[in-house]
Amino acid sequence: MFGLPPSTDGRDTSLPPNHPINQLSPFRKTLILCILSFCGFLANYSIAAIQVAFPQLGGAFGVSPALIPDSIGYNLLGLGIGPFIFNPLSKTLGRRLTYLIGAGLFIPFVIFMALAKTYTTFCVARALAGLVSGWSQTVPPSTIADIFVKEVRGSKMSAYAVMVIIAPSVAPLICGLVIHRYSYRVCFWIVLALAALQFLLLFFFVPETLWIDETSVPGLVGSYQEGFTESKPEKGVEMLENAPGATPGHLEGGASMAPAKSGEIRGHVGMAWKPWERPGEFLRVFLSPFLMFQYLPILLPSIYYGTVFCWSVGITIVWPQLAPKAPYNFSTIAIGCSYAAFGIGGVLGKWSGGIIGDKTVAYFVKQKGYRHPEFRLWAVFPLLPLMFAAAAICGVGFEKKLHWISILIGGALFFFTLSALTGLLQTYVLEVYLPRSQDTQAVFIFWKCIWGFVIAYFVYSWGLNSSFLTEYLVQGALAAGVGAILCAGLILKGHALRKWQGMPISDSA
Repeated sequence: MFGLPPSTDGRDTSLPPNHPINQLSPFRKTLILCILSFCGFLANYSIAAIQVAFPQLGGAFGVSPALIPDSIGYNLLGLGIGPFIFNPLSKTLGRRLTYLIGAGLFIPFVIFMALAKTYTTFCVARALAGLVSGWSQTVPPSTIADIFVKEVRGSKMSAYAVMVIIAPSVAPLICGLVIHRYSYRVCFWIVLALAALQFLLLFFFVPETLWIDETSVPGLVGSYQEGFTESKPEKGVEMLENAPGATPGHLEGGASMAPAKSGEIRGHVGMAWKPWERPGEFLRVFLSPFLMFQYLPILLPSIYYGTVFCWSVGITIVWPQLAPKAPYNFSTIAIGCSYAAFGIGGVLGKWSGGIIGDKTVAYFVKQKGYRHPEFRLWAVFPLLPLMFAAAAICGVGFEKKLHWISILIGGALFFFTLSALTGLLQTYVLEVYLPRSQDTQAVFIFWKCIWGFVIAYFVYSWGLNSSFLTEYLVQGALAAGVGAILCAGLILKGHALRKWQGMPISDSA
């Protein structure tokens, strides 16, 4: 899952030897990928740490257990906003210091969650914990882009994404085992131990990977090398689509327009500059992610993915509230263990989202002779009917009270398609504006978390007031239908749309 394919040594001869892609060994890259995947996992594990403890938390806070899922929404809300704070820091202070700041702040807020005495303070703690862990959802993909060549970037992104996806399935399993004998607070003490481990791993094993290009923009060494106007790039500028003469500099900066000749490219890894020394420039960096909302090839896939993600959150909220009742009569431990099926589906989905996505792109590049990010979207179409089938199985199972195995099969299949879709769409959004990868990922994560925040308020009552069959058929139809229209539209017109909106693109492709 995490290793490099035998066909490449993971290096790029067009880049200088001290660039992270060339400087880091394959083993070091793999170790970094594993650690960053763990970070993405932990933030989402923390959100789902109470997934099967709704009755215990309701009793402890003196509120209805039906209110407890709302706290999951608050955590997701914080997680969606956090990247807009941490992304600018990672572009200026560097990746490593941003990781350490975020991981360090997460620890006291985990303690805050564990020791909260009221429902209100618990929700506040959840929101703040999500806020300070937001870096784990957007900065790691940029580091992945820093250290891996584009030929394997999709599979590496998918390896990271699958850890994010399976976290909500692993957490209930641990939670069910814990609260069977101990207080729900122990669930957060486990999160605290993992948070401390996260900080130590980042401190000792993850180096700085922010590349500062000293040649692409003379006089701006150590500066944020990207203009903040959103006009069309100069002719011939290309970030991903096969421009042999363009060389990537600062990941959030521009590409060098000079040919990549030996000894001509200079740069270093490290801090760009200190935000407090350039407040005006930092303000522009801070506002830059919001400019990404105007680009339809970024905005539309992000909104769509958020809706699909929220349906998966809905499954994990509805199931623990129905499982203890007839005809299932699941114990707390059994409910927690049942989530393993969803996790297995998420892991298996990785193969479609990453490896098949990369192979799909490679096939079209070979056929057409050029590279477009939209080629990756062809791999989405086989997932859409499976997504509808998965939602339908869950709906029929809930409504007709079929054997519990039907719920697990439907849920596992849905998580399979979600995991695959995550790798495909997140990589696509990253690739269409690679020099602003963190900004595009902030938009992607924002919509994911906003939809996850909203779904907690109505997903269970929707099934009770209407029917679970209707609810899940609607969800499946929207996921499959909108996905097909979106991907078909982007495959046909995505390149032209990016060109029309002035996004980085190759005129010859």
